[in-house]
Amino acid sequence: MIMKGYVIAGANKAEWRDFPVPKINPYGALIKTEIVSPCTTDIHLLQTGCASIPHLVGKAMGHEMVGTVQEVGSAVKNFKPGDRVVVSACQPNFRSMEAQAGMPKLNNTSQYWIDDPDRGGSFIEQYYLLDADMNLAHIPDSVTMEQAIMVPDMVSTAFEGVRELEIKYGDTVVMLGVGPVGLMGVCAAVLKGAGRVFVIGSRKVCFDVAKEYGATDFIDYHDGDFVKKILELNGGPVDGVLVSGGSSSSITEALNLVKRGGIVSNVTAFFADENTVLSNVAWGYGYSEKTIKAVECTGGRWILEKFLSLVEYGRLQPEKLITHRFHGMGKIEDAVQLFIDHDRSLIKPIVYFD
Repeated sequence: MIMKGYVIAGANKAEWRDFPVPKINPYGALIKTEIVSPCTTDIHLLQTGCASIPHLVGKAMGHEMVGTVQEVGSAVKNFKPGDRVVVSACQPNFRSMEAQAGMPKLNNTSQYWIDDPDRGGSFIEQYYLLDADMNLAHIPDSVTMEQAIMVPDMVSTAFEGVRELEIKYGDTVVMLGVGPVGLMGVCAAVLKGAGRVFVIGSRKVCFDVAKEYGATDFIDYHDGDFVKKILELNGGPVDGVLVSGGSSSSITEALNLVKRGGIVSNVTAFFADENTVLSNVAWGYGYSEKTIKAVECTGGRWILEKFLSLVEYGRLQPEKLITHRFHGMGKIEDAVQLFIDHDRSLIKPIVYFD
């Protein structure tokens, strides 16, 4: 059997190719793709021809998807054909020593970390997952697939980054970058008990959604020194900063914003910069007790189903991120082009495979 996938064929070159449907392992599953959503990581890989992850050349793009179980391996216990599922973007190996040590995501089985000839990304008609019971999540009946598609990366990345901020009730935090991950960071910070929430960006569409999610202050970085402005408005440094956009210089900006003993949690991949240079002044010459954390998206069934529970019971409305909807898998090209064109009306696009 043959299926189609949208692959990176070189720098700024993507195309549709035919792939054989793989034979799954006993723990694995085949998922019929229902909805996908491109993100900035996909665009970076496309524009550079996968320079940072060369084994992805010729494989399907994408890592955000929801779908319907088509087939499961003989050892799968918790899923069956017909189940609506979220596919984990980060796919921890829960049968690893890292998992036993309490850090399963450090052994990641997603296509970005392991070169498996049978597996690429989610922009494909049927996605092959190595371990269904560990890295699929049931979508509750009352949760739509549009809501669920934001969970595997946007929610998972932002909520993990905010968890690492160790927010206490009433803390003041900054979202440095208020794209889709930063917006989910606003939600997570408010749920964690933050008081004042600053967001830094420039697009009205993002500020409008940030306000709905509970942000209190909106700073356009085009309007001058945003670090100075926040320090003035807050009467001093903030408790924590989530870096969810910008360049590697954002780390120094975050260090200038955060108090002594505060935390900077970074969830941005700085693909464009070989080195990150920190200001010793901002870092307090190395003895400010400021912590910088490099945070990867979390994954796995347990945490994804917790996030879906927040959606189920109305605590989280991730569908507000969706600004563009396309129908037909061939429309992936149109969704990707929105990022390339820097469309200012864009937060997140989704593509139905119908």
